[in-house]
This record gives sequence, structure tokens and C-alpha cells, in this order.
Amino acid sequence: MRDQRRLPTGSTAVAFTAAAAGILVAGLWAGLAQLGLATYPPFDLADLLIRASPGGLATWAIETFGHTAKRLLLAGGVLLWVAAWPALTLAVGRDRERPGMITAAISFAAGFGLAWWDGAQGGQLAWLVITLGLPAALGGLLLDRWLAGLKALDAERTREASDHWIDQPGDYGRRELLGRIALLTLGLGLGGVAIGRALSWLSGPETPTEAGEPLAAVAASPEPSVATPATSGFIAPDGVPPRYTDNAAFYRVDISTRAPNINQDSWSLTVAGQVDREVVLAWQDLLAMPAVTQDGTLMCISFTYDSGLISTTHWTGVPLRDVLQRAGIGDGVARLVCHGAGGYSDSIPLAKALDPRTLLAYGMDGTTLPRNHGFPCRLYIPDLYGEKNVKWLERIELIDADYRGYWQERGWTNDATIQIISTIETPRGTVTPGADGIVPLGGIAFAGSRGIRLVEVQIDDGPWQPAEIEPYQPELVWQRWRYDWRPAAGRYRVTARATDGTGALQIAAETDPHPDGMTGYQTVRLEVA
Repeated sequence: MRDQRRLPTGSTAVAFTAAAAGILVAGLWAGLAQLGLATYPPFDLADLLIRASPGGLATWAIETFGHTAKRLLLAGGVLLWVAAWPALTLAVGRDRERPGMITAAISFAAGFGLAWWDGAQGGQLAWLVITLGLPAALGGLLLDRWLAGLKALDAERTREASDHWIDQPGDYGRRELLGRIALLTLGLGLGGVAIGRALSWLSGPETPTEAGEPLAAVAASPEPSVATPATSGFIAPDGVPPRYTDNAAFYRVDISTRAPNINQDSWSLTVAGQVDREVVLAWQDLLAMPAVTQDGTLMCISFTYDSGLISTTHWTGVPLRDVLQRAGIGDGVARLVCHGAGGYSDSIPLAKALDPRTLLAYGMDGTTLPRNHGFPCRLYIPDLYGEKNVKWLERIELIDADYRGYWQERGWTNDATIQIISTIETPRGTVTPGADGIVPLGGIAFAGSRGIRLVEVQIDDGPWQPAEIEPYQPELVWQRWRYDWRPAAGRYRVTARATDGTGALQIAAETDPHPDGMTGYQTVRLEVA
């Protein structure tokens, strides 16, 4: 007689079936989320994990995986959600009445709770009972039906076993059932994602906003704070970034998996705390205030060479100090705590807030802020890393004490002054000199509001040679540079360094981004053919 232990009939098949039901529900939820009809609990779970992670873990993930960490966490959130279905079903027990519906009810409750934690309220919560509840109920009903089918097939298998068949009808029936389950999961679950994405693309954004619209269509033209400089004949080598970054290519780092979608008509900015009078600005109030457009570079504190976490644009907005003057600054104020949608917060010193170049920015590169970059309003602060430039700004509170924001609680600096950096963007690998024998080297240098006085290049262990710097004003943008090199054939080590406008030399010692921003020179190895 065949050893029945070779064909386990319990946990393996049940786990497969429950996982299929979990995938189906996750797929339907994803389709509804694409249409803006529901939140997506697996991503809400990823957001919860991001915000609940201790400082050491968050720092380790960033330093180990860089900004791939968020993609890994998103995938992990989906996998955890799907894995919860077989775990719950096995814990409930397949022989219990309606284990699938019990699993579905727990899954729905968790999803609803995450939506509430993520900020859903009122009528939205009532709507989520339907949009999250119906897919979960469908998954539970199908799971119960599939488990009943498996149970019937197992009973048939037990009866047939006494006939000493080597291949038992129950085995074939179970495989056929599991195959049908897999096909149905792919059809409904993955099909829900595809259909939702297609309908979302056809119908446009879930909440219409003026994000990314031409500024001329929504606001009076602001006066530029400085004129865009002429290049004076400077020619950047191929491979050096353009002076200004397209909005689509502008770097982005957030603590949430999805950018908040905020309608400008329901948005407001509140300035409170130690002020003479609380100020509340609606979207139209902000647009009506005198505005400026100024060039500025933004850099992430996690920047490393070749990471791409630095970009430059034309910012349009209202000087923050103008709004603070309306509110009246109380005695003893030391810092401003800035709160963005989605639970993010950070703080800046009062002196930075009063810098006329610190903006309540609502535009970049001639459009209103794109959704991913903080629409309707964000901070732009010269000289400070991106963590301080809070996006989706909703509230500013003036306080007389220190404040530790999201990243400071995870061990990152509260000072956040930008370190001097200089990059070598081009060339790389094997190079061939031009007809004139020149190999153009090029890159960017940046030191926040301190500007760049000098960029130098070193070949192997030779002397430092000054590079040509692109003339520019103001000092808030990166400095592009080039160095025309005439090498002989061979292998070389090329290093760059910069000196800022105060005369301070870039720090040579190499340190990781955590906690104060990366330091050290960039070196590339080239082979000249």
C-alpha cells in the first residue's frame, strides 16, 4: 500500500489556497486603489513599517540598500499581506466553520484600521467599508468554497486508498482544483490591477488638482529675485547635467510610499504657536501674496556620488518671513516646526526662516508644484539638506525649544548644513581623445548658499589643477565645471575637489551620509586608448 505520508493533505494545500485568495483580494484592492476608490492596505502596511522602524534599522536599510530600500519595503508589504492569509487560515483551522470568512474579516479589519491610521476619516471611512469589504468578502467566500472542495477530495482520496491504487483519483482532482484556483487568482487578482490601471489612466487623477499646471494659469507672474546668468561661452562636456533639472527628472525622497493627493481648494497653511496672532492661508491667499522666482539646488542628505540625489530648478513662492511678519513672532522663539501631510515633520532655526531666500514654494520650473514634489506648498531653504525642506506643508508652529523630527529620531543631524561636494560626471571607462588630443572632464560642485570659488582636478598623484567654472549667480545653485585634459595612452586615476565661497576646502576624509551628510573626494579610473 502507498505510504500516505508522501501526499500530505493538510497544511500545504490549505496554505496554497489561502495564499491564492490573499493574492486575489490584494489584486482587487490594487485595482480599486488605482481608481482612487480605496486605499491600498499592503502599502499602508509598508508606510507603517517605515514610520515605526527604530532609528538603527532605518539607518541600516538606507546605508545598505540606498533608496532601493523603499521598493523592497513595498514588495515586502505586499508579500506580508498575502502571507497573512495562509497564516490566519491555518491558525483558524480548516475544520472550523467558514475559516475563509474569518480570515477575510480579520484582513478587512486590519486594512480598515491601517486606512484610519493613515488619515482616512468621516465619509471616506464609510466608503472604505464597501471598497475594502466587498473584495475581502469575495476572497473569503471563494476560500471557503475551495477549502470545502479540498476537503471533499481528501475524503474521496481516503476511500480510494483502500483499493491500493498507485495513482489515486483524489490526487488528480486536487491538482485540477488547485490549478483552477491559480487561474482564477490570476484572472481576478492580476486582472483587477491591470483594469484599474487602465481605467485610472483613462479617467485621470483620482482628485483633480492644479498640481503641475502652468503657473501663468493660476497666479500672477512673480518678479525674479535674480536674473538668469549668461554662460559666457562655457560649454559643458557631454554627460554633465543641464543647469536646470526637468520636473520629471527631479530627485524625490519621501517617507511614504505614495504622494498625498491634495486638492488646492481644501488645503490651508496654519501658522501658530508662539505668535501674536494665528494665521491661516488658503491657496488663493498664498497666490495673492507678493512672490519671487529664484534658482536653487536641492540635495538629499543621503546623497552619494552617482546617486542622482541632487537637482536644480526655478522655485516660485512667497518668502516665509512675510507670512511670519503677519503672524508676529513671539518672544523667545528658537525654531519653527514644520508639519507636512502624511505625518512628516522637521524644524528649522528662526534665523533660517527669516532668510529672504527661504520660500513657501508653490511653483517649480514654471509650473505649480507637481504632486510628487509637495503640491500645493513646500519649503525651500537655502543651505540645508532636503530633509528640512518639508513637502505638502500644512502647519508651521513657532516654539522656544529644540525639536526632533522624523529623521532626527532616527539618528540624523538636526543641523543639516550642506557639505561641500564635487562630482566627476564624465567621462567614465575607456576614453579616446578628440582630434585635438583633448579629453574633456566635467562635473558639478555645490556648497549650498556659500557658493563655489574653485574646482580642482588631480591626475594620479600629480598637482591639483584649476578647472574652468561656469559663471553663475546666484550662489544657491550647483556649479558646473570642465577641465580639458591632454593625456597620453594609459590608465589614470582622476580626483576632483572644491573650495566654497568662504575659502573652505572640501573635506577629504570619507564619511557615510549618516548622520551629517557624505564627505570625501570622488575618484574615477580611466583608460585612455
